[in-house]
Amino acid sequence: TTSPSDRRNMDPPTEEGFDDENELTFVKEAPEVNGLVEQIKDALEGRDPADGTSTISKTVFHKIQEIVERYQEYPTLLDPHLEGWILPLTSVIRREAHKGSEADMVLVQRASRVLHALASVRGYKTVVKFFPHEAKDFEPVVALLVRSHDVGSLATNIEEADELGSAWETRATLILWLSILVLIPFDLVTVDSQVTTNTGVDGAAMAKSGGQQEAPPVVLRILALCQDSYLRDPGIVRDRAAFLLAKLLTRPDMPLALQKFLVWATDALGGQSEYSEQEKMFIVPGIVRALAATFKLGKRSELLEVAERLWTNARDLADSPAAKASTLTRKLACKLTQRIGLLFLKPRVVSWRYERGARSLEDNLKRAMIISQGGDADAEDRKKAEEEAAKEQEEEEDWDIPEEIEEVIEALLTALRDKDTVVRWSAAKGLGRITARLPAELGDEVVGSILDCFLPTENDNTWHGACLALAELSRRGLLLPVRLPDAVPHVASALAYDVRRGPHSVGAHVRDAASYVCWAFARAYAPEVLAPHADALAPSLLIAACFDREVNCRRAASAAFQESVGRLGAFPHGIDIIQVADYFSLGSRTKAYTVVADHICGYDEYRRRMLNHLCDVKLIHWERATRELAARTISIIGRRDPEWIREVALPVLLDRSLSTNLEARHGACVGAAEALLALKNAGEPCVEGELATKVTGLVTAIEKARLYRGKGGEVMRAAVSKYVQCLASVSQPLDKGPGPTTGPKSLRSTLLASLEENFKHPTVDIRDSAVSAIGEFAASYMVGSNPAAGAKRLIVKLATVLRDDQNPAARRGAALALGVMPREMLFSYVPGFAAEAPAEENADAEADPEMIPAWRMALEALKAASIPEEDVEARDADARVCATKGMAGVLSRMATNLVEDDYAATSQAASEVISSLLTCMEDYCTDNRGDVGSWVREAAMEALPGAISALQASGLELATGRCVTIVSALLKQCAEKIDRTRASAATALCAVLRGRESDMLEPLPDVPGFNRLLDAAPTEERLAASWAVPTSAYAALTPLIVADGSNPLAAYRADLIEGIVVSAGGVGDSLGKASGGALVAAVKADPALQETVANELVDLLPRRRGVDRVTVPLLRVLDLLFSSGALASVAPAHPDPPNAFAHTLAENLRAELKGSRDVAKLCHGVQALSHVAALGPNVVNSDRCARTSGLQGILALMVSRYPRVRRVASEALYVLLLGLDEEAACEGIEAAIELLSDTRWDAELTMVKPERNKLYPLLGLEAPAAALEAAKGPGVKVKVVDENESYAALVGRAGY
Repeated sequence: TTSPSDRRNMDPPTEEGFDDENELTFVKEAPEVNGLVEQIKDALEGRDPADGTSTISKTVFHKIQEIVERYQEYPTLLDPHLEGWILPLTSVIRREAHKGSEADMVLVQRASRVLHALASVRGYKTVVKFFPHEAKDFEPVVALLVRSHDVGSLATNIEEADELGSAWETRATLILWLSILVLIPFDLVTVDSQVTTNTGVDGAAMAKSGGQQEAPPVVLRILALCQDSYLRDPGIVRDRAAFLLAKLLTRPDMPLALQKFLVWATDALGGQSEYSEQEKMFIVPGIVRALAATFKLGKRSELLEVAERLWTNARDLADSPAAKASTLTRKLACKLTQRIGLLFLKPRVVSWRYERGARSLEDNLKRAMIISQGGDADAEDRKKAEEEAAKEQEEEEDWDIPEEIEEVIEALLTALRDKDTVVRWSAAKGLGRITARLPAELGDEVVGSILDCFLPTENDNTWHGACLALAELSRRGLLLPVRLPDAVPHVASALAYDVRRGPHSVGAHVRDAASYVCWAFARAYAPEVLAPHADALAPSLLIAACFDREVNCRRAASAAFQESVGRLGAFPHGIDIIQVADYFSLGSRTKAYTVVADHICGYDEYRRRMLNHLCDVKLIHWERATRELAARTISIIGRRDPEWIREVALPVLLDRSLSTNLEARHGACVGAAEALLALKNAGEPCVEGELATKVTGLVTAIEKARLYRGKGGEVMRAAVSKYVQCLASVSQPLDKGPGPTTGPKSLRSTLLASLEENFKHPTVDIRDSAVSAIGEFAASYMVGSNPAAGAKRLIVKLATVLRDDQNPAARRGAALALGVMPREMLFSYVPGFAAEAPAEENADAEADPEMIPAWRMALEALKAASIPEEDVEARDADARVCATKGMAGVLSRMATNLVEDDYAATSQAASEVISSLLTCMEDYCTDNRGDVGSWVREAAMEALPGAISALQASGLELATGRCVTIVSALLKQCAEKIDRTRASAATALCAVLRGRESDMLEPLPDVPGFNRLLDAAPTEERLAASWAVPTSAYAALTPLIVADGSNPLAAYRADLIEGIVVSAGGVGDSLGKASGGALVAAVKADPALQETVANELVDLLPRRRGVDRVTVPLLRVLDLLFSSGALASVAPAHPDPPNAFAHTLAENLRAELKGSRDVAKLCHGVQALSHVAALGPNVVNSDRCARTSGLQGILALMVSRYPRVRRVASEALYVLLLGLDEEAACEGIEAAIELLSDTRWDAELTMVKPERNKLYPLLGLEAPAAALEAAKGPGVKVKVVDENESYAALVGRAGY
C-alpha cells in the first residue's frame, strides 16, 4: 500500500477520470533498447577500439535516451533493465577514459547523455549502484573529467561543437561515477600514480607507514575542481559535486582534507572569502548542500567542533536577503540546520517512542515460536518492558542537551510556515529526526508546538507544514497515543480546510497533507490505539473523498481510508465502501457526488455527517458549480433521510435564502429546491403547516427583498426558476401561500409572472431554467379541470410574444416555452389571431376570432419564427434555433400517451413539422460570427428523428418521395464542410436508417437503396462522431454517387454532389484535400461516372445561380477536375471534340460571372473558362462550340472593371494559346500571342478595350455587337488619375 502522494505520482490522472487502459505496466520498448545496447556491445567487443568509435551511430544513443525519457511517470518499470543497459554505456566511457588524451569526447558525450537521462528518470542514487567500481578506473576518470573542460578546442567541425556544447552531461556523469569510485576499501594514496612519481615511494608502502600527511594529489585535484568550478555551477553538476564531496571527505583516510574543506566552507559562508555577491548567489547553495551531505555521512566526533560555528552561519543564512529571494537557499539552509542539530545530539533510539509490534522480523519470529511451543509470550513482553524501563532510566541520567538545540528547533518550526512546500517538507523531516533524539518531555514540547500551528489565525502554509510534521512524527513513533486526542480533531479540521481568497480559495494542499497524516496514522498505530478515533476520522475522510473539489484530494483521502480499513479494520463497513470509492470512480467529481456518496449514505454511521457537510459547507461554497452539484446530491441522498430534510435542511435553507451573502442565498435556494425533490423521491407527502407557508412564500420574499438587483441578481434568477420548477414538480399546494388563492395577485400569478420575466432574459442559463420551470408549473397548476384557460393564459401569450415582440431574447424564450407546454393544453381550443380583413365601410364591429387548437397556434408561430426574416439586420439565429427546438418539443408532447381522438391532429402536426425541419436544413445565413445557419441546421437534424417517430406513432408512414427528400437532405449535410455539422447529420442518418429505441423510432421502410445506405452509415449513433474527421466521412459518401440512372441511389445524387462540391471547393486545406481527393478518385475510377458528375455540375450552376456559397466552390472544383484529368472521357484533350455538356457549361459559367463584383469569383471563373476553351472544336455544330463560348467569356473578362481580373484573364488566354499544337496554331494565333504579351492589361480600361477588340479577328471569332458599338463611339478625353492620389484610387486600381 502506498501513500496518497506516491499513489498520485504512480498513476497520473487524465481530465475527469483515469484511463486504466493507458496505464503502463512494463517497458514495451525493452526489446528495441536491448537491440541497440547489443550494437554498442558489438562495437566494443567485436572490433578494434580504433574502429569501434565509428560503428556506434549517434542515433543509437539518441533513440535510447528518447525511450528512457518516456518513463518519467513510471520510473520503477526501468529497474529490471538498468544493469543490462548501464554497464555497456559505462563501458564506452571507461574505454575512452583509458585512452587518455586520445579519448573521443563526442562518443563520451553521447553515452553520458543517456546515463544522465537514466539518472534523471530513475534517480541518481539508484543508477550509480550499477556503475563499475574498480580501483584502476579512478585516475582515468579524473583525467577524463579534467579533459571535459576543454571540449571547445577538441571539436573538429561545427557539428561536433554543437553536439558537445559545454559537455555538462559528461561532467555530471563522471562526477556521479567518481562518487562510487571513491568508496574503494583501501587508502586512496595507493591508487594515485602521482605519489610514486613525485616521491619515489610506492603509494601502498606510504599508506602502510602513515607517511602521507596531506591528501593525495588526485584528491586535491578533485577538491580544487569542486571548490573552484563545480560548486558554483547553476545546474545538476553542483548537486552531483556535493554528493561526491560527501562521499570523499567522510572516508577514514581523509581527515586532513575534511578539515581543510570545512575551514574553506565556513569562511565562505561567514563572509570571510573574496567572493562577490554575484558569485555567492551560485556557490553558497553548493557549499550548503555539500555540508549537509557531509554531516549526514560523517562521524560526529570529527564534525562536532565546527558545528557551533556553522550553526551561526546557517542561522544567518536563513535570515539573509538571499534566502528570502531564493527557495533553494531556504531549503538548503533548513537542511543544514537539521543536520547541525543532529550533530549536537548523540545518536540513539529513544525508548519512549511508540512501537507497533516488533521492529525486526527476528523478534516477531521469536514471539511466534514461543506461542507455538506453548510458552508465555506476554511474560517475555513484560520482561522486555522491564529491560526498556531500566534502559530508559539510564538514558535519563545520560541526557546532554546543548542550548543550541532550542534555537535549531525554533528555526525548524519557523520553516514549517514557509511559503514554499519544499522548505516546509524539509523542516518537517528535520523535526522528526531531531525529536527522535530528544527525551520524552522535550519531544512532547515539540509535538505541542506543532499542534499550536493549527490555530484558525494561522495561514494555509502553516497548516500544511504542521500536517507534514505530524505525519513525520507518527511514522517515527514520536507522536504518542496519549497525544492522539489532541491531534485527531486538528487533522479532521485540516481535511475540510478551505479558505476563500478573492475569486478563489486555498487549502487543497492542506487537505492533501491531512490525508497523508491519516495514511501515516493507519501505518503507525495498532488497531486498538486508533479505534477510539475512528468515529472522527472515517466520516471526515469519506467527506473529503466524495465532496472535495480537487481530484488529487479525493483520491488521497480514498487511499488513506483504504489504508485504514486494510490495517485497522476499525472503520464501519470499510470493505464495502472501498469497493465503490476506489481510485478510478473518484476521478469524476459528478460521479463522486451522485454515485459514490449515495452508496456511502446507505450506512447510518455516515449519512448525517455527509448531509450536514453538504448543507453547511458545500452549499455556501464560493464556486457556483459546486453549490449546484451539492444541491443535486441532496436530492439524491436526501431521500434516504426525509426526517433530516424536514427538520434540518428545509428550515435552515429557507432562512438562509434571504442572506446578504450571495453564495449563501444562492446555495440555499437551489438546495431548498432539491430538498423538496428529495421528499418526493422518498415517497413523502408535501410539507404542511408553518413550513409549507415558508416554502410557498420564498419566491415572494426574495422579490420583496429585491435580491434580483445588484451583484448576483442573475444568479438568483436562475436559482428562483429552479426552485419554482421543483415546487411544481412535487405539486406543493399553493393555497396556503401569501395573498389570495386566485386572481392577478395570487401566489400562482406571482410565480408565473416571475417565470415569464426570467424566460425573456438574454442569459442562456436563466432562460433555460425558466423554460424548464414554466413547463412543470403549467403541468402542475394550470391543467386541472380547465386546461383551455391555461392554454389561453400561456400558449396564446407565448405565441403572441413569438410573433410580435421585437426583443430577440423574449422570442427565444417564448419559442422554447411553447415546446414544454403540457399536452392537455396543446389539445385545448383557444381564440385564433384575428385576420387582417380589408377595410370596409360597414366594418365597425370586430368579428369574434375563430377557435383553433392550441397546438395549431403554437406551430404556426414556431414555423414562422424558424424562417429567416427578410430584413438581414433583424435576423436572429438563436431565435430560429429555439423555434426549431420548440417545434420538436410541441410534437413530442402531442405524441405522448396518444389516444384515438388525437391521431389525426398528431399526424398533421408531424407532417408540418417535418416539412419545416427540412426547410430549416437549408438555412445558410451568415453574420460576423460565421455560418450561424449551421446552428439551425443542427437543431433541425437533432429534431428530425423525433418528428418521424411522432408520425409513426400517429399511425402514418412516410411516403417514398418524402423519405427520399429526408435522406437526400441528411446526405447533403453529411458532406458539409463543418465537422460538427457532419457529425450531427451522421447521427440523424443513423437514427433514421437504423431506428432509435429511446424515441421508439422504427427504421424508414421505403428508402430507395436502403442496404447501400445502411452500409455507408455509422453502425451506431455513438460512432457518428468519427464523421467529423473528413477522411472518414467522404470515404463513405463518394461510393454512393452512381452513374446508372436506374440505380435507387441516383435519387440522392444531386444533393450529395452539391454537398461534396461545397466542401471540396472550400478554403480549408485538410477538408479540401479529403473531399476533393475522394471525389477525384471516384470519378477517375469510373468513366461512366464522369459524364454523370459533369452533367450534375452543369445543372448545379443555374440551380444555384447567384449563390456564391455554392458557385465559388463549384468553380474551384471544376478547376480541380479538369486539372487532375478526372473528366478526360467527356472532355478529351485538343483536337478531340468534347461531350455536349461542355458548351452548356461554358454558357452557364458566362451567365454566372456576368455582373459579378466578386474579384476572387471572377478569377476562379477565368480558370474554369480557360479549361473549357482549351477543348477541341465542335466540327458537327459550330454554333454549340464550347471552345468558342469559352474564348468569348475570357475575352469579355479582359475588359472587366477590375485590373486584377483583366490581368488574370490575359495571362490565362496567353497560356492557353501557347499550349495549342502546331496544327492548330496559325498566323492569327501567333499575332494574338504577341499582342497579349505586348499589352499592359491592368492599364486604364479605355486603353485596354481597343486592344481586346483586335483579338477577336485574330482568334477567328465574331466580335459582339456591344464591343463594336463601343469601338465606334466618339473618343472621350480620359483624365489620367494618379494611383497615389487617394487611398480609394489605389484600392480601385488594385482590383479590390
